[in-house]
Amino acid sequence: MSAVTSRKLRCADAVHSRLFDEEVVILDLAKGDYFALDQIGARLWSGLEAGRTIEQVAREIADEYDVAVEEALADLTTLGNELVWRGLMVYDDRETAGND
Repeated sequence: MSAVTSRKLRCADAVHSRLFDEEVVILDLAKGDYFALDQIGARLWSGLEAGRTIEQVAREIADEYDVAVEEALADLTTLGNELVWRGLMVYDDRETAGND
């Protein structure tokens, strides 16, 4: 899998999100773009914002929905890569800061 699965991500500085029911609405103020994530995407977004990795969230979802961890991980990795590609999430370099 890609390096995105085990690294922590955080919301980009110009991006704001809000949870509505079981979906997340995302606004990229820098680009003026609007996005929405369904229930599973919202779980990933919330997990990443809480400091978990994609792999950790995939394990939680696999347990809850009784799907293979590999399947959940593949799907969430694809979404995580797209969030990074769109500039909505960035790698959290703060996770290694101070650990020198």
